Amino acid sequence: MDKEEWENKIVEWLKNVISNSNMPLDEQWDADIVERDDTILIKASSVKQPFNVYIGIEDKFATLYIYPGIETATLESEERLKIYRDLLILSNRWKMVKYVLAGDEDEIVIKTDLDLATLGKEEFNDALTVTLLALNDLVKKLGLEDAYTEAQLIHVMEIIKKKEEEGVAKKDIVEYLMKTFGVSEDIAKEIVDKTLEEEDLGYIR
Repeated sequence: MDKEEWENKIVEWLKNVISNSNMPLDEQWDADIVERDDTILIKASSVKQPFNVYIGIEDKFATLYIYPGIETATLESEERLKIYRDLLILSNRWKMVKYVLAGDEDEIVIKTDLDLATLGKEEFNDALTVTLLALNDLVKKLGLEDAYTEAQLIHVMEIIKKKEEEGVAKKDIVEYLMKTFGVSEDIAKEIVDKTLEEEDLGYIR
């Protein structure tokens, strides 16, 4: 298949929701093409994941990327060296995944390469799962659990705000959170109330 055919195939895999599955690929993903050049770049976003996953497609390879928003260029030397050591340890732990630095700010990027010659849905599913697990591993290794939890909460609040703007009733938003994230009705109501209250006060932009 050429790059355009792989683009269609991967977008199809991402958008095919399978209920009662605990595999990340079976979640509800939105897939948008953000670049068509020598490399086709797909941006994939899931209601359950606070960070986007990017899929680059070249002639023979596809690559999954996650940008956790961790820049290291301006850190003190001692802290930067510790992080780089942690990245080397993590890279040695995973066979498919690499932790690399990109851009002028030396931003940490989680990267997984795939050979299109042997790529099928199961292999793509495995790669996506491993890449997300590698993100969790990075968060734990660098002690960023609080920042990651905050990113997840902001992500959920953005979903609530969008649904409210679309005219979805409050009770339906609560039911959506309960079903999608497996939280209790009380917790779902609290999150919705807090989000809409802050929106009314102008705290969410």
